[in-house]
Amino acid sequence: MTNRNQTAVHVGGTALLSAIVYVLTCAPGLYYTDSGELSAAASVLGVAHPTGYPLFTLLAHLWTFLPFSSVVGGLNIFNAIVMACAAGGLTAVTAEVLKRTSNTSTTTRWLVADATALVAAFSTTIWAQATTIEVYALNALLLVLALLATLRSGNNAAYTALAGLVVGLMIANHLSAVFLTPGLLVLWWMQQSEPTTRKQLLPWVFAPTLVGASLYVLLPLRSAQEPPINWGFVHRGWDAFLYHVKGTQFGVWMFSDKDAMAANVDTFFALATNQLLWVGWIAVLYGVYILWKKSRPIAAGLVILIAGNLMISFGYAIPDIESYFVPTFIALSILIAVGLAAVIKNVSEKSSFALLLLPVVPLALNLEQNDLSDHRAVESYTEWTLANAEPNAIIFTRQWDFLCSAFWYQQTVEGVRPDVAMIDKELLRRTWYLPYLQQRYPDIFEGAEQAIDGYRPWLAQFESDAESFNANPRNGAEIQRRFVALLNSIVEANPDRPIYLTPEIINDEQGFAVGYDAIPVGPLLRLTKNTGVQTSTILTGVKDFTDGVGSHSTRLDSSIKSVVLNALATDALFAAQNVGNTSAYKELYRAIVDLDKSGAIPRALDQRVGKLE
Repeated sequence: MTNRNQTAVHVGGTALLSAIVYVLTCAPGLYYTDSGELSAAASVLGVAHPTGYPLFTLLAHLWTFLPFSSVVGGLNIFNAIVMACAAGGLTAVTAEVLKRTSNTSTTTRWLVADATALVAAFSTTIWAQATTIEVYALNALLLVLALLATLRSGNNAAYTALAGLVVGLMIANHLSAVFLTPGLLVLWWMQQSEPTTRKQLLPWVFAPTLVGASLYVLLPLRSAQEPPINWGFVHRGWDAFLYHVKGTQFGVWMFSDKDAMAANVDTFFALATNQLLWVGWIAVLYGVYILWKKSRPIAAGLVILIAGNLMISFGYAIPDIESYFVPTFIALSILIAVGLAAVIKNVSEKSSFALLLLPVVPLALNLEQNDLSDHRAVESYTEWTLANAEPNAIIFTRQWDFLCSAFWYQQTVEGVRPDVAMIDKELLRRTWYLPYLQQRYPDIFEGAEQAIDGYRPWLAQFESDAESFNANPRNGAEIQRRFVALLNSIVEANPDRPIYLTPEIINDEQGFAVGYDAIPVGPLLRLTKNTGVQTSTILTGVKDFTDGVGSHSTRLDSSIKSVVLNALATDALFAAQNVGNTSAYKELYRAIVDLDKSGAIPRALDQRVGKLE
């Protein structure tokens, strides 16, 4: 078998096996957090949340032309295939490193590369990035391609230019890739044999990188056309563009919380230990030792790449940091392969075929956790919410993770409930969101112009220089007063439209909705001044939610279960104690019993209302 055919078999085999597992376990539709928004942005070729992800949006948009039953379902499959290609690429990169550092046979090197790449592919974190639409799978693929091109770039202008272009594209996919470039640059630099060669080839590094990164110019060009998904309104000017691309609004979470940093460190080591099958740390350390002896450019490049990735990941105070560790896990996979190859050489190469059993371990251990093939909780929750919203409703919420993002997709792409206006309360603290809402729902802001004009200048001051703005404590009090006045003005300007809140914001803003009663209906609270308003909870979607969330137990699974149970319990108490509707109470009680396996809420209801007959 020729080298080319051998490469195709091993790389293609790893990619195919990974793809089969990923596609079979990917979510059938909407998932938490950015799933809906990214799918909607891809579908309409819009502008996604910071940092914009122009490459991802463009490629995903092209994918949406394929005839899948739903756009988001098809994009989940897109993500699965991209990550599977990354696993195949990792096999190629690992084999290239082993070719330079291991004295084992070609067959052994490929077996080690196959086994370690599949172990990484079936690890908790990497597998989780393959089953729902997100930007990190594409980043993983671009990273392994950049590593492969950089490894082959020694004194070679073509591979140097290719490596630079892929790095630029990686930056155009996710700006955090900038923190990976020092490791890649060191790897490239140390592989050049002569200082003169380095200087001559430098333009072949940076010019293609700029070409790839220049895809960010698509953001203001498309934003100016006012697509239905247009986060940031970046065509407003250079400041708005930079604010979006740099992710300035997320800067407050960077290196700002020592407790979060410690928690991120703990999370990393727990996830890495899972990927390395516990004993793999020994192989990693041995791999670093072998690389330092036999190929210092590779050793230095990988260590610096890991350091750059962990620096931003440890310092980023967000609850779902796991995806940021993927580049480090890719590098660790290469290191463990080098260590394993050295061990096998010292023991017996005949045992190398046994390595193919290694991927079975993470596959078996992580299948239940990563299998999202039956996960429909987000779609069911959104269906339940909308079923309980009257025609022409306005819904205030800050449930981005499992309602607002999903609704963006359902309304924009699927055409669900075009009569409903959903307002994310927290996004109103961003200068782009009001003009975006006014474009989407112009009628609901008629009559609120005075409050809008009073709020916007203060918001612009805050967004342009938050540190100086907050230095004067009076500014914080005044902008908050104007913010609440804006919320109240929207409510008062729409007396003929039903107004709803999701429960978590009822006490968020002091002075909001004063004089209104908040009547529970489904997962919503209906604002009214008419105490005689009659409501009844519609349970459409609740049964599907119970089945859709199943035994999944991530942080957001637990959160959405808690939200649904609390809403059902509130509705049940209202039906029993305020309305005296026994039949409605019984129906809600049964829905709670189906979902609350602990029985805690049914017992509490029994104490307050009495047991069902």
